Amino acid sequence: MSLVVGSCSARYAATYAHHVFKSKRVGAALVTVGSAVALLGTFLPWLQSGTTRRSSYEIFELVDRLGFSPSGVVGWALRLWPLVPLLLVVSAVAQWWQLPRGWNRVQTILPVLSACYAGGTAAAVIWAPDAALFQIGSGPFVAVAGCLAVLAGVPLKGLAER
Repeated sequence: MSLVVGSCSARYAATYAHHVFKSKRVGAALVTVGSAVALLGTFLPWLQSGTTRRSSYEIFELVDRLGFSPSGVVGWALRLWPLVPLLLVVSAVAQWWQLPRGWNRVQTILPVLSACYAGGTAAAVIWAPDAALFQIGSGPFVAVAGCLAVLAGVPLKGLAER
């Protein structure tokens, strides 16, 4: 029995290919939008003291300059925070490239790492013990929401590539 153009097998294959292509685009779009939202969240106010609002970059620079950042993993995480925009942008751009077969893992690992780094740091600020002098701004909440969108988009794109 040969495969006829109007046969059930041919229609199934075409439908499956269309679904895979659509899933890749939806996953890539979700990673891109989530990265943009997370990036926006890093520039919004994270802490407010009186009338002064500080973004994540101002806070972490101040913490490092005053010597509050410990050595080790936490210290490195604070010092490398200015690389978050680069990580998020590269993660979003990499979703739209057609990479060779071996490089597909980069499209999966890079957004997961950047979302975990930015989202984990924002979540740590949200769940930090309350201090009467500071109020948490909208920045960490927006960053966490964007990172959750990134993490939701990665499996959509990854499952479509299998």
